[in-house]
Amino acid sequence: MAEILRALVSKSVAAVGLMAFLLAGCEKVPSPEFRANRVEWVKQERLNLEADQQFAPEYREQVDTLLTTLFGTPDEPRLPAIYGDEDPLNQLVSLDRLRLAAGPVSSDEKGKHWGLYREHCAHCHGITGDGAGPTALALYPYPRDFRLGKYKFKSTPLRRPPTDADLVRVIRRGIPGSAMPAFTTLPEEEVLALVDYVKYLTIRGEYERRLLAELPGLEGEPLVDLKALRAGSTKQATAGANAGANQKEAGGGSEQPELPAEQEALNAQLQTLVGEYLYEEIVDRWSDRDESITEVPAPPADLMSTAAPPQEWVAKGRDLFFGKANCVQCHGATGLGDGQTQNYDDWTNDWLKTPGVDVLSKQTYQHFLEAGALPPRPVRPRNLRIPVYRGGKAPADIYRRIANGIEGTPMPSSPSLTPEEVWAVVAYVQAMPYERLSGGDAAMSARPVGGREVSGK
Repeated sequence: MAEILRALVSKSVAAVGLMAFLLAGCEKVPSPEFRANRVEWVKQERLNLEADQQFAPEYREQVDTLLTTLFGTPDEPRLPAIYGDEDPLNQLVSLDRLRLAAGPVSSDEKGKHWGLYREHCAHCHGITGDGAGPTALALYPYPRDFRLGKYKFKSTPLRRPPTDADLVRVIRRGIPGSAMPAFTTLPEEEVLALVDYVKYLTIRGEYERRLLAELPGLEGEPLVDLKALRAGSTKQATAGANAGANQKEAGGGSEQPELPAEQEALNAQLQTLVGEYLYEEIVDRWSDRDESITEVPAPPADLMSTAAPPQEWVAKGRDLFFGKANCVQCHGATGLGDGQTQNYDDWTNDWLKTPGVDVLSKQTYQHFLEAGALPPRPVRPRNLRIPVYRGGKAPADIYRRIANGIEGTPMPSSPSLTPEEVWAVVAYVQAMPYERLSGGDAAMSARPVGGREVSGK
């Protein structure tokens, strides 16, 4: 009996202690912050400074303060909106949707949800959108780092941002063969809120990289005058980025009073830092997107007339695969993805190609790992013998991957192929999972597919 009482007391004490710990922890949990891009910081130092030199630490405060002034925090997102109601960033991203997606996870009695990004995305993509969430190391491929401004599966050509429809499609469908799930049951309002939040994180991340790239040329001069930036409100400070358009007061048309010298200097800085680097170089590029999905040329009539690709189209596509299109270089003679297997995607090459870094010697890039880079992993070409296509399995999806390439990966576009030739390669790719290898080489033996005989010959 005494032993039982001692056990009960011990469990009660442990429960009380656990409750006290949890309550104390709830009180002390700090608000999340966007994580600084230390990898880009280290890269810029390695590219531009002597081996024993580093950027002045006050630059970090200047970059962080400017980013917070313009974009807010994970709990309270903000948009610069320096051009008022006609601001192009306001046309790209809705502040109301940002607030729906941002902040801690919560809901009201009517079932409306907030904190959508943290609920559905942050565990993989991270609070900052850097692709380094808590689960990232366990996933292949790594979650997308939005800050590079590149997206793999989209309808637009290389070096062009995706359309909103592209982002909606990835959220709705997920990415087969990866850890990105399909959010098929989310209400449209929530999907659109996540789309806007992803754009927000991307533009913010691209802008941070642009600011860091500017540091080497400053030669000790401040990036921005923090004293002047903090002296006024956010609206007053960011208005300097559009100084030319704000020379007259909004209502009366009379000239504004002469500004103090510090504010004039800050306006000049912001006109470059915000007006040029953010709006002209980044926001305008996103604003120029064609929101209609890139049209895919209609396939030849005889190609789509049967359930399985006709044998003559498969044979033509096979010749292109091994010849003009040179797909064999990466996907291999068998199509198993065993060709070029030591390439890296742009998210890794962005720092891996820094002079002095050798992927075979961890000590040459340990400083990047300490700064937050994920360990380098080669990007594996798709195994075309398995009918799982990350960008979608519809013929039009496969067409886009072949014609447009896959942004940020070694998969190139195919400008030398005619639309008819691209469709032939599509036919061969669709047939490959149902062909059987023989003789240890790429020779194919006929096998029934959808009631037809498909052969590589």
